[in-house]
Amino acid sequence: MSDPEKHVSKRTCLKSKRSRFILAIVVLIVIIAAVVPSVVVTTLKKNSMGPKAKVFVPLYIYPAPEAWAPLENVISTHPNVNFTVVINPGNGPGPDSLPDGNYTREIPKLTAYDNVRVLGYVYTSYGKRNVSAVRKDIQTYADWPTNSSNPNLAVRGIFFDETPQQYDAQTLTYLQGLTAFVKDLEGLGPDQFIVHNPGAIPDSRYLATADSTVVFEATYSTFQEREGAKLFRNIADSNRTQLCAIVHSVPESVEGKHLRGLVKQVRKVAEEVYITHLSTDYYSSFGAKWTEFVDLMAA
Repeated sequence: MSDPEKHVSKRTCLKSKRSRFILAIVVLIVIIAAVVPSVVVTTLKKNSMGPKAKVFVPLYIYPAPEAWAPLENVISTHPNVNFTVVINPGNGPGPDSLPDGNYTREIPKLTAYDNVRVLGYVYTSYGKRNVSAVRKDIQTYADWPTNSSNPNLAVRGIFFDETPQQYDAQTLTYLQGLTAFVKDLEGLGPDQFIVHNPGAIPDSRYLATADSTVVFEATYSTFQEREGAKLFRNIADSNRTQLCAIVHSVPESVEGKHLRGLVKQVRKVAEEVYITHLSTDYYSSFGAKWTEFVDLMAA
């Protein structure tokens, strides 16, 4: 017969080893649970591009066949990125009830995408242009779907170029009247979206007359001189959803992680963003880093 005491001793030994093993596993799990999430969060923070933003596109390129293909390619490649596209057939809608055949062919291709909002260009000469002429341009855009019998030949709002910076009560009334006119036109629906372009920070009292305002339209060097995103802090009574920024003439050396940093910086302060390395005719073509910029906007 075996010795009971020795038998008990062996069982105790086995139980002790098993307990230590289980304890070690538990400790390891606790450590992993504590460390891994912090590593993941740190990595995500490091790679995060901040809040989502729309790609703003001043599309002043004449729509010859395939001329708008670089835009269509990134729109279709990035269905989760929203694009605000400004078209300008003739310093506005042009003199006729409809734009020429190239525009009537290409615009419906853009409006067919759910992630695209097309706007019509109208200038205001800083609030000095005859209001009847401005309203006529707006009405022409609004009538496109009816005059063409094509609901896809349409814009969903107006881009007002050359809007004022300095406050003037009469000019504010001028802009408020145009806003009311746009918002009442079914032909610009369903958005009736309005963008103002003073090209710089305007008096904050103008901001409420638009859905979005271009508060920066200048070179990369100017952006750096004004300490980049810090300049947006001086815009009273605003938030990033109301702001659009255009940075052009970016040096070719600003690529890879440096371009990523620039896009991230602008995205933090503006909901609509356009960045290009082109330094001349920067609205008349797509730069070599156009695709890279849109990829970063999608990140």
